[in-house]
Amino acid sequence: MAARQGGASSEAAADDPCGRIFDAIGLRRRAGDEARLSGWLRPRLRELRLASVEAYADLLAAGDAASRHERELVMERFSTGETYFFRDQGLFELLATRILPELVARRSEQRSLRLWSAGCASGEEAYTLAMVVDEMAPRLAGWDVRILGTDINGAAIARACAGTYGQWSFRALDETRTARYFRKCGREWQIDECLQAMVDFERRDLMQDEAGEGGTDAGGFDLVLCRNVFIYLTSSAVTHIAGRLAAALSAGGYLVPGHGELLGCVPPELEAVAYPDATAYRRPVPSPVRPAPVRAPSDPPRTAPAAPSAGDPSLRQRSFGRGPAAEPDAGPDEVLARAWRDADRGAADVARAACARVIAVSPLDPRPYFLLAQLAEERGAVDEARTLLRKVLYLDPGFVAAHLELADLCVRAGDARRAGQMRAQALRELERMPSEMPLPVPPHTTAGTLLQSLRAGDGAARGGPEEAARG
Repeated sequence: MAARQGGASSEAAADDPCGRIFDAIGLRRRAGDEARLSGWLRPRLRELRLASVEAYADLLAAGDAASRHERELVMERFSTGETYFFRDQGLFELLATRILPELVARRSEQRSLRLWSAGCASGEEAYTLAMVVDEMAPRLAGWDVRILGTDINGAAIARACAGTYGQWSFRALDETRTARYFRKCGREWQIDECLQAMVDFERRDLMQDEAGEGGTDAGGFDLVLCRNVFIYLTSSAVTHIAGRLAAALSAGGYLVPGHGELLGCVPPELEAVAYPDATAYRRPVPSPVRPAPVRAPSDPPRTAPAAPSAGDPSLRQRSFGRGPAAEPDAGPDEVLARAWRDADRGAADVARAACARVIAVSPLDPRPYFLLAQLAEERGAVDEARTLLRKVLYLDPGFVAAHLELADLCVRAGDARRAGQMRAQALRELERMPSEMPLPVPPHTTAGTLLQSLRAGDGAARGGPEEAARG
């Protein structure tokens, strides 16, 4: 995103230092970022001998080596590069059982695959892809499989190339894979050479650098993972990057973001494919052109059927009616109500599939993401739950139940200060609501009831919104 040129005074920039800097990078501003940036920027300007914030913003937009270095520093300062092997195990199960087999079948004549982990941090996701591919043998014996990992952080890319990891990266990796793909080196683990040979790493700025292709023989990438990247970016930056990634896909290739990270920014050339554990976006395969049938003169003209209206029940059935429990007129409220009942009876897969259906047709609705967060938490995927809850608040900052659930996760992580902040925000949101307003997720207690419980310091309130409502 280009910075403004000329005409803008240093005084105007000084009034909003965050605006110029974050616009140049494409970063979304969060509460407290202005103060963090101002404190970091003053010594940085002195070190670079720049006279103003305007000059620094122009440097960020320049596109040269110095600009790349500064963009890396800002991104590192205001985003999180944490990752680990098999982060979001449900997604990698989906890749192994559904998406990759489909791609292998489609690429059977070329016998090649091109996969890209965009925003790979220190490489754990790219190497996880390599493990999944290796476990597909012997189907891929003799194939040319290349995996690309890219990140804006040069230091992270250097760690990825080295392939050496500490125990923190193994918290979701089972002992069998650890023994198969790593060897112990002192206090760290070195990844197997066969996986290293499968993966190339590059430092790449998704905002400024061209996406490239998956190789001249491949014609594009068959799969692009770009997860936990868009959540930090403005909608215009997401649209820009997603468009570049979509253009880099081969026909039939998939772009897989994190849960809900392409909200309102899906490139028009891609189609959404909803799965229980993720929504992927596929570049359609062009249909072969067939000659029009030659009609005999005596054949009567055929009238095309009328297009259904937006309120046609058949449309709602196609949008939401996948699965045995679906009804033709089921809208998102009814689908989600059933999903909660399915979750309560332990049918987590059915509930996740229902959430995916709602997201596919109503991606700005925060409620399915909240239920997915509850399901992730139940199966112990705390990081996934935390990410989903943040997305809920991105869509609806006044979603009280998400504030309380995040507070509960902070308590479990030993961060009492942050938990207190989240509960205080929940109180402020409740105070703005009419007392009789029901909350949008079960048990649908009213704002007044929950507010009274929280003000009273009810122990149940500290266990999350449902316990507070029952208390």
